[in-house]
Amino acid sequence: MKRIVTVVLLAMCWTAFAYAGDGALSKPGVLGEETIFLTEKLSTKYDNIIIRDFSIDGAEIVSMDKDEQAKLKEIKSDIVKTLSESIVSHVKNDTKFARVTTKGTSSGRTVILEGKFTKFNAGQGAAKVFLGWMAPESAKTNISVSGRLVDARSGRELAKFSDTRSGHEGSTIGFVGLVFKIQAKDEGEEIAKFIEKLY
Repeated sequence: MKRIVTVVLLAMCWTAFAYAGDGALSKPGVLGEETIFLTEKLSTKYDNIIIRDFSIDGAEIVSMDKDEQAKLKEIKSDIVKTLSESIVSHVKNDTKFARVTTKGTSSGRTVILEGKFTKFNAGQGAAKVFLGWMAPESAKTNISVSGRLVDARSGRELAKFSDTRSGHEGSTIGFVGLVFKIQAKDEGEEIAKFIEKLY
């Protein structure tokens, strides 16, 4: 009986050892929710990255009246552009991809970043004034996004994430459009950090 137990334990240890190298990379720990499918760094397989503009279709609008929603509609494209430009700028500075672009065809050795805005939350004025940074997330002015990295050739998902960005609420007298733009810029920097950690 002891021999059987010993053999089983050895087999289990050997199996664990054999598959230890096949595990996914560690989460970068930069964004709110992260799932990593990569087993080796991006730099080993990819020379180029395409940063697609994040979609804004279907994003939830919270705590905004009809006039504010109309104003948001007017600047949505600016918010998308701000996010894309921020990601591109930081990825260019922090990685050694040969090509970082928002356009271009999907060739071999290329990874694509794509995503969407999932929520625009204007926050609750009273909570922001009286509680400040201690206000709950739902009461703060914030944007939420989700995205993923995919292999350009196969479409295989390499990593995915979601995140909520708040802050810069000192300028929330009136419409919060400017705050959303600043948050998009900050979010772009964080997404770039996520990519850099995986590079």
